[in-house]
Amino acid sequence: MKRTLTTVVLLTPMLTMAATDQRTVCTHDSQERVIELVYPAGNQLPCEVRYTKDGTTEVLWNAQNETQYCETKAAEFVEKQRGWGWQCATQ
Repeated sequence: MKRTLTTVVLLTPMLTMAATDQRTVCTHDSQERVIELVYPAGNQLPCEVRYTKDGTTEVLWNAQNETQYCETKAAEFVEKQRGWGWQCATQ
């Protein structure tokens, strides 16, 4: 019981670590797409992956409980854009 409590106490700060929003801009000719990794509460959770195309923004993925879910989805989507010939840079 004591070991479990110690583990929970040690892991709790990791679950509430501050997170920084990330913005990736992809361009192709004169077109632009923006993929944003957003942490509305400033922590790792909740998170959203937002996609802006032609002036319209939509949330493609979000997570309330699974850390790294949004990070993985955003990275996969950026790679998909590159595969389609877009030049992407994270800001």
